[in-house]
Amino acid sequence: MNKSKIKTTNSLRFKIGLFYSLLALLNIIFFTVMIFENQSDLLLKNFQFQSENLANTILADIQTIGLSGERDESFEVFRKTLKLYEINKFTIFDVDGKIVLSEPESGPGVKEITESVLKKTKEVSSDKEGNLFKARYSLDLNESDFTVDFLLPIRLSDNKEVFLFTHFNISSIQDRLKQLYIQVGYAVLWGIVFHIIFAILVYRAIFKRVGSLEIASKDMATGNLQSRVTWDFKSNDELDSLGKSFNLMAEEIQNKVTTITRLNEEINQELQIGKEVQELFLPSVKKYKKFNIGKLYRPMREVSGDLYQYFQFPEQNYYGFFLADASGHGVSAALVTVVMAMSLQAIMKENHSAIEAINQLGEVIANRLQASFFATGVFVVFEEPGVVKFVNAGHNAPFIIRPSTKQITYVDSSGPPLGMGDDIQYSLESFPVLPGDKIILYTDGVVETPIKEGGLFGLERFTEVVLDNIHLSNAEIVEKAMALLEEKHEEYKDDVTMIVLDVPE
Repeated sequence: MNKSKIKTTNSLRFKIGLFYSLLALLNIIFFTVMIFENQSDLLLKNFQFQSENLANTILADIQTIGLSGERDESFEVFRKTLKLYEINKFTIFDVDGKIVLSEPESGPGVKEITESVLKKTKEVSSDKEGNLFKARYSLDLNESDFTVDFLLPIRLSDNKEVFLFTHFNISSIQDRLKQLYIQVGYAVLWGIVFHIIFAILVYRAIFKRVGSLEIASKDMATGNLQSRVTWDFKSNDELDSLGKSFNLMAEEIQNKVTTITRLNEEINQELQIGKEVQELFLPSVKKYKKFNIGKLYRPMREVSGDLYQYFQFPEQNYYGFFLADASGHGVSAALVTVVMAMSLQAIMKENHSAIEAINQLGEVIANRLQASFFATGVFVVFEEPGVVKFVNAGHNAPFIIRPSTKQITYVDSSGPPLGMGDDIQYSLESFPVLPGDKIILYTDGVVETPIKEGGLFGLERFTEVVLDNIHLSNAEIVEKAMALLEEKHEEYKDDVTMIVLDVPE
């Protein structure tokens, strides 16, 4: 069974139509049977009465006719008398069953008297004892076709007892029966026509408008907010009220969606401006070519909660790389990054110490944002040959890879995220490095992205893809890592930032 058939059978219109059809059929059958039963009872009683009445009338009319047993003038009078009562076929026989006279004389008719008829002659014969209690005639009524078997004892002119036997029907009953069939047919036809007319009226009054509501609702569900019901609303009934309510609701929804769309466009324009402003705080790599920086910066929305900053003081042979991830994402996180960028730039102008910069930045975030927001961050400093220094404030552990041996060194956090308190002091850790060693920084949007097969992308998978492509340039390493993340991710729930840089010679 296909979907269209399932929809049809589950339709309220189909269910009510089926129920109404069955109810109409039962209604027509019931009233037809009632009419037929009542009329049939009347016909049977009328048939019994008319049969008895006709028998008595015939008995009275033929008593004075003296039949001779021959087809003479008396027989002709007898025949015509019976013909008045529409009896055209009869047989006269004696007590032994011998046929004395018959009409018609030849052709179809009673050729032989049956044993059952002969037995009935004993019940009506006037020659037997006890005739006082015997019936004057015998009537066998056939109620199925309204015919009568009539047996009547008569005496010939020579006083011999014979019996008249005839089979006839009462034409008025037959005509009435035909009329009854016609009346029942008319009643059935009227019942069918009435129910069809009623069904059409119900369809036009109810289901046609319900169908319009259904179509309009489905149109709105597909995004056509201009869809409305359009009947004439002249009935002023519950469905008209429902249709007007639907149109008012649709109008209100359309207005709200139009307003929301307009506001959304304005917000997107403002976010685009915010994105452009935020990008103004991001540094260029032109002054840091010797680090061969490979970078990917992908906000989850227009603006990002991730921030990276580069610092250089060539006269002191000082280079710093800072990566932070504000809590949350979107506009609120982006505003925190702007505060961090401006604050860190101001701090670094006064003091080139990474540890002092991180400590002061933590105090600024805690005091200005009053613990409403926080951020993780990591500061990488090159200020003496063969050594790299890290300050990790609750950030995902960056790692150092030596391509020649594929040795990996992870740098764990030395304190909580920035902004968790204004008196937190962080520590600076130093690691020996060789030229060509690679330092990888990233935010949690990389390792904590859900993947299709379940679980998270994870640090192990990220480290593995970096190692597998360690022979490539830093920009290509970042591209390969992002391609794998793009392939396996189920959905992005945070901003994604990766930075890969070389230890210079």
